Amino acid sequence: MIKLYRYTFAVVDLPRLASNVATIRDALGPDVAVLVAAKANGYGHGAVPVARAVVHGGAEALGLASVEEALEIRRAKSPLSLLVLGAINADGAVAASMADIAVTLSGSPEEIENLPTMPKPLVVHLKLDTGMGRLGLRTAEELIATAKAVVARPDLRLVGVYTHLASADDPDGRHAQGQIARFEHALASLTEAGIQVPIVHASNTAGALYHSDWRYQMVRIGIGAYGYSPNSEWPLQLPLRPVMHLYSVITRVATLDAGETVSYGATFVAPRRMRVATVPIGYADGYFRSLSNSGITAVKGVEVPVVGRVCMDQLMIDVTDVEGVEVGDVVTLFGRYSPSSWDGGNIAKCKEAQRAEWIVQTFCRTDRIGEVSLDRVAKLAGTISYELLCAVSPRVVRFYVPLTPERRFS
Repeated sequence: MIKLYRYTFAVVDLPRLASNVATIRDALGPDVAVLVAAKANGYGHGAVPVARAVVHGGAEALGLASVEEALEIRRAKSPLSLLVLGAINADGAVAASMADIAVTLSGSPEEIENLPTMPKPLVVHLKLDTGMGRLGLRTAEELIATAKAVVARPDLRLVGVYTHLASADDPDGRHAQGQIARFEHALASLTEAGIQVPIVHASNTAGALYHSDWRYQMVRIGIGAYGYSPNSEWPLQLPLRPVMHLYSVITRVATLDAGETVSYGATFVAPRRMRVATVPIGYADGYFRSLSNSGITAVKGVEVPVVGRVCMDQLMIDVTDVEGVEVGDVVTLFGRYSPSSWDGGNIAKCKEAQRAEWIVQTFCRTDRIGEVSLDRVAKLAGTISYELLCAVSPRVVRFYVPLTPERRFS
């Protein structure tokens, strides 16, 4: 039973995640495998629940940042193929081989030769740096030399070659096209050298959905699976919906006179007599301090601003123009407006043993239309949706809408 005492929580809609993945898969067609990026704890959604949901959506693989992340999924007995996208060291390679986890290698032939003998065959994807400037072999010649070193070892199995597009979400497209041209040249050189690789992949969400000729045998879907476009100014032409929704409750409502101040530094001065509500969520929960005096939230389906500086554990909002606000009312930080059944302190009134189930059930039956756009909140914070999702801290309780047959793709 999930305990909830502070009433700051996220609802993660696993059927929606499965639906997003299925929608993307349908757009790609049956000949392209789908890897869903689940690094950083599944973009903050919870890596193991994400792994379960994307299976329902038809994905074949998960991408993780490290062996540690991949081992968490393997311990959960996921049937998905796992690929570590980050750099790997010798100890990590051995651990990955024992757990049937594929790794990314981009070292020199000498580094490949110096790897210890693997206890089980290690599945390898080679990465080519075509313009990201972060990780990967730099030239076709380096790729061929390293590929030959991998193929020469009976305990290594070369199955993939890939690159990463730095600007696939840019409508101009020239940088990404240049990367693809360099990638194609390297692939052709590899073939001429007599090395055949069954899985080639380059595209992230934007590359996969906007450039059908860049899909190869597999695509790596990240933010799209979680319901967002990689570029909020260039919306995806698919019915993808947000998966995570963040809420808290009002713990105090106070009346301030004109001239009174709110929070650290007294950066907000009341311009009139107003009602200010306190909410127990702050930058330690992942609600950025940069949203001080600029963030947007919602109470009773009405958007209201953050006033004063966001504190470590609390923030304040202006509820002057929202009728009937009281302690216990739910505040939407981002995502779907909270159901009306959550008003009036009803979460606190619900019996502890039934609270988690009641929250999920009422969320699924919400009667309020509208949302606090995470893309909008991110823009106000001077960042992107990815960062705000990943920033939702472990102390924020997650409630999961289950993957029942009747809600599988609802």
